[in-house]
Amino acid sequence: MSVIPRVAVIMSVYKSDQLDSFKIAVDSILEQNYIAMDLFIWRDGSVPEIVDSYLDSLMYNDNIFVTKSSKNKGLASSLNAMIDLALASKRYSYIARMDSDDISYTNRISKQVSFLRNHEDVDVVGSGCREFGGSFALEEKILPLSHEQLTDFTIVRCPFIHPSVMFKVELFEKTGIRYPTNTKLTEDLGLWFELLCGGAKFANMPDILMDYRLNEATLSRRQGMDKALSEIKIRQKYMIKLNRVNLKNICGIYSRLFFHLLPMSMIRFAYKHFR
Repeated sequence: MSVIPRVAVIMSVYKSDQLDSFKIAVDSILEQNYIAMDLFIWRDGSVPEIVDSYLDSLMYNDNIFVTKSSKNKGLASSLNAMIDLALASKRYSYIARMDSDDISYTNRISKQVSFLRNHEDVDVVGSGCREFGGSFALEEKILPLSHEQLTDFTIVRCPFIHPSVMFKVELFEKTGIRYPTNTKLTEDLGLWFELLCGGAKFANMPDILMDYRLNEATLSRRQGMDKALSEIKIRQKYMIKLNRVNLKNICGIYSRLFFHLLPMSMIRFAYKHFR
């Protein structure tokens, strides 16, 4: 009888997270139909007392590992710390991402494990989602599926719905790559580019496996000059590094500058009609 591969799900929580949404996110992981799974939660700095009390209550669950960091170091540092914890335990074959305000469907983990077991060449797999929380949310969002499509797509767009991804543990073991901590609100994009340069193979599943919260706060984090310049800088760097320099990609990258500087009303419209 083959051993069931174990999955570490990593989730960060910080001061702006709402308890009700956080509980729903945690429950969606605890209610998965995949049994060989543990949840790692990293408290990134101080949080409201009610959130902290909830974290204390989770520590009684043998499949939940809570770490409380006294300082807020950002999402990239939190995720890297949990990846290192999972690797150090030597128990896991896969690491899955999850955000503290999204909802994973009951079959998400089992479907992604099955996909990776059946596609030995793939190192990172994401899924489609249903967005909720705003008038501009999409009922169905599915990104390109194959590695070839995603390599080109990454130059100008994000190849994954970040909280939907699952990684093979050996990818982190072999490459030593982690989320970059020196970027401005683009840690996931930096990771995708580094993994591509390191030879990782990407894929997305066409299945809708989660509800992804997309509201005004989400959009506001994607607005402004700092975000725009950080994104353009990293996209330019890796367009050259991955030998993908062409007029289409150059125009696509600089259109991102225009997008991030639009007024919020126009960003909402673009999100609703041009994705």
